[in-house]
Amino acid sequence: MKNIIFSIYIQNNETNLSEKHLNTKLQFEKHLVKLIDVKKEYAKNCNAEFRLYENDTTYDRFRKKYDGFEFDIINLYKIYLWEKLGKEYDNVLYLDLDVIPNTTENFFETFDMNNICVYAPNATIDTWSQKDKKNYKTGKVTWETIVSHKDKYSEYVKAMCKKAMLVVNSDIDTNYLIANTAILGGNSNAISQLKYTERLKDMIIVLNKAKDEKFFGEVVSNLFFANNEVFIHYLLDRYKLNWFNLPKEWHTYLMKKDEVTTEVKNAKMIHLINKKFEELWTILK
Repeated sequence: MKNIIFSIYIQNNETNLSEKHLNTKLQFEKHLVKLIDVKKEYAKNCNAEFRLYENDTTYDRFRKKYDGFEFDIINLYKIYLWEKLGKEYDNVLYLDLDVIPNTTENFFETFDMNNICVYAPNATIDTWSQKDKKNYKTGKVTWETIVSHKDKYSEYVKAMCKKAMLVVNSDIDTNYLIANTAILGGNSNAISQLKYTERLKDMIIVLNKAKDEKFFGEVVSNLFFANNEVFIHYLLDRYKLNWFNLPKEWHTYLMKKDEVTTEVKNAKMIHLINKKFEELWTILK
């Protein structure tokens, strides 16, 4: 079996980056070598090839096709590459650059690669902060007010976007599941079922219709944008594709507010959204 693990490092050189995205850029530059080395080592443990994609003519051609913030385009591009590699390899595992493998267990042997393997939280209002939940349930603050303060990358907002896109196609969606594509696996057949690249332009049209129709109100609809995680889960739900929700230990993520503690030692894959790499290296050594 031909297996491959890949990641992407494309520097965001846009001006006027937010504090969050500027910090991401600086932390990646500082820890790049180690972030690549841990993935190479894990690939070796899995008897898989490792490949790092950087800015090249292929990305430039892809970038010119789509409007949007560089970070968002890169995330659309990674799914394009995942699909492309699915035509060359039996099994493909994608890892975001800020994902750190912390196991020698072989991903390809642990999970049924006939399924799309991805962690997807059920992003209901139960994922809101305790303060927001309390204020909403007591009627102190309206739903619109709470949502207006959310980031467009919020799991809840992305879940609502997926649901709105499904409504465009008259599909009733009762779940709030939304894929986190920082870790994404599958075999060539499973990946091909998505038809991601073939359907990408149509999905953008559906997204824009969902924004215009404002099925769930103007406040949340204004936060919708072309997001790879929304598109992946839209395809999974729309076409009833086979997928497997990875156990949390295989996608343990730490948000900005989270501290890096010794508990992460129990995780097999650590997704360091907060980019606190220095603290993680200290704990894992």
